[in-house]
Amino acid sequence: AKAEFTIKGMTCEIGCAKTIEQKLSKIEGVQSAKVNFEKKEAEIKFDTIVVNIEKLSAAIESTGDGETYKASKIKSK
Repeated sequence: AKAEFTIKGMTCEIGCAKTIEQKLSKIEGVQSAKVNFEKKEAEIKFDTIVVNIEKLSAAIESTGDGETYKASKIKSK
């Protein structure tokens, strides 16, 4: 499956976007994760048997201090 999220709270490419991207990539069932800082979006390809939208969203929002980032799903296929 593929899901796209809008991520609010990112302030930089390396510290924010790359950190979130790396965290998502380490989740079991995630095949690929790309976070675009300029668009404030994440595109994630994943196995729905292993991981779900809620877990992906929670992973984004728990990055850092757990209060900086807010994820909202914009599309899923």
